[in-house]
Parts: sequence; structure tokens; C-alpha cells
Amino acid sequence: MKWLREVYGLFVDDPKLVLMAFVSLAVALVLSSFNWHELAGAVLFVLVAGSIFVSVERH
Repeated sequence: MKWLREVYGLFVDDPKLVLMAFVSLAVALVLSSFNWHELAGAVLFVLVAGSIFVSVERH
């Protein structure tokens, strides 16, 4: 569970990461409203994973 605390700490300490997470949720919501559920899930995963990767590389 230590890794979970570290990921949570990234979101708390990095406002850009929080913004990207909300943007990815909004994009996934729009895609889901068009019944593109698989694409919405893929976009959500890629954007959040990419945001975390960029945040970790920056710190």
C-alpha cells in the first residue's frame, strides 16, 4: 500500500496532475455519452497514466 500513498501524494502535491485527471474524466464522460465506452476507457487510462508519468519524471 506504500505505492498507493505515493500516487495519492502526487495528486495532492501536483495541481497540474489534478487538472489533467479532471480533463481526462471530462473527455471520457463525453465519449461515453456517444456510446464509445471502450474508447473512453482507453483515453482515460492513457491520459491519467501519461500525466502520472510526466509528473514522476518532473520530480
